[in-house]
Amino acid sequence: LGPKLIDPPEGPRSNHFVIEELGKRLGVGDRPGFGMTEQQHIDTILGKRGLGSFSSLKQQKWLDLQPDFEAAHFIDGFGHADGKFRFRADWTGQAAPNRPPKSMGLFGPVARLPEFPDHVDLIEVVDAAHPFRLATSPA
Repeated sequence: LGPKLIDPPEGPRSNHFVIEELGKRLGVGDRPGFGMTEQQHIDTILGKRGLGSFSSLKQQKWLDLQPDFEAAHFIDGFGHADGKFRFRADWTGQAAPNRPPKSMGLFGPVARLPEFPDHVDLIEVVDAAHPFRLATSPA
């Protein structure tokens, strides 16, 4: 979290503004998470994780969430009962805290994912029917 240092040039919109406008235009602006300010989003996210609030983050300036050395380097194994790494992923059975609403279908093109971990080119390409692509760069 950092302070605004300069005013942006005329024209650019914040990520928050773009997402809110997309939600309205796609007819999902009434769903949870829409209609909130940036500060309300930060408060909600921090609160759900037990990490304080926007104002506490503003005072602290950052949160150190780096796991300890043993956890970061899997010294005691991986997150399975036997501690082993899984080479063959169960893409459809994974528990994800950020799954989309059921009305949006499966989380991504599961059928196109490889049996074993590897790079998968899943990015949407620009074509005549889809001349634009939404870039979700880091904010």
